Amino acid sequence: MDTLTQLRNQADSWSTSEVRSVTHGHLWTIRGFSQLDCRYLETSAKIKDMAIQPTSQPSGSAALPDLPDITFRIRLHPQGNKESNKDFTFFQCFTNQSTHTGSPTFKAKFKFAVHNERGEETPTTVYSGTQQLHGYFEYIRREVLMSHVQPGDDLYLSLSIFITFDTVTKASQTVRYIPPDMPKPTEVTKDLENLFRSGKHADFTFVIEGRELKAHKAILAARSPVFAAMMESHTAESQNSRVVLGEIEYEVVQQLLNYIYSGTCTKMGGYALEILAAADRFALPGLKNLAEAAMKNGLSAETVCKQLAHADLYNMTEFKKEAIKFICLNANAVIASEGFTDLTRTKPHIIGDIMSSLANDRHARTSFFNQDGTCEPSSKRARMTETNL
Repeated sequence: MDTLTQLRNQADSWSTSEVRSVTHGHLWTIRGFSQLDCRYLETSAKIKDMAIQPTSQPSGSAALPDLPDITFRIRLHPQGNKESNKDFTFFQCFTNQSTHTGSPTFKAKFKFAVHNERGEETPTTVYSGTQQLHGYFEYIRREVLMSHVQPGDDLYLSLSIFITFDTVTKASQTVRYIPPDMPKPTEVTKDLENLFRSGKHADFTFVIEGRELKAHKAILAARSPVFAAMMESHTAESQNSRVVLGEIEYEVVQQLLNYIYSGTCTKMGGYALEILAAADRFALPGLKNLAEAAMKNGLSAETVCKQLAHADLYNMTEFKKEAIKFICLNANAVIASEGFTDLTRTKPHIIGDIMSSLANDRHARTSFFNQDGTCEPSSKRARMTETNL
């Protein structure tokens, strides 16, 4: 945005003053000039469609008035306009038109140019005498003009008209639109969270471990495609306005619903794995990301193997890398845990991933694993705790 546009946008009012002018050219061809035998010859030039507006006008400002159509009369006096100047040819331009009330007034200036058929121009003189004449006059000695137009005897009279209209100033006032205060996202979130906690206007019930949680069908359907399918009119859950959730804890469902209403899950606690599974089940990727972040921040030797198994189940590639890195850095404690034994039995392919990472450190590999891939006896691991990784 350029500076001028910024100034216009910041202004509360505008004033526009415009000096409008028009230039009009008219060519009059007179054939057989030397044969003219009349007091004067006349034509006219009509200047039309001159409603010129500013090139850029602020929105809301009043339009400037249209300019009037003007007719100028042009006369050629072959042998002057009276007996005393019959040796001169006069060129005259004037208008009898007066502007009506409310129309812009104007001033006009003129300039004649006389050419022959070869395009050659001969100079003329502007009349500046004291005798009052109507309009604008230029003149040239007749014998000079007769010689100039020969042998074709054609006269080309070019007239330039310069019209200036009175300066017009228009002012305008901007009525700025002030939008109403809109609710902030945090306010919307807070209101929805309060709606969930209060249970008002709830039309759906979750039954978990014999306990109930109230919710709203429209919000559930808007937030989860799984719930949206569940709320279709033909389903038993929709018709009964309730669903019984087995194999999931009450606290996990409570946090899942809190996320649906507020977009946050501040009380994940020790349920990160369970919440991750619920988020995957009900297609809530945002909650799944929050659970994964909580798992990364809460890695420990006692839980990392269980978390790694879940990460493999839900294809959490980045978390798997973080967990394996943690195991490599804390190999003694992790290998001694019950979770590592379970992981060896249930997810042997993950053990291969861990060994590949440990293989990058030959010292670690020889300290914690035998050549056949089995772990060193626990007594040896205990003695090596302080000397290895």
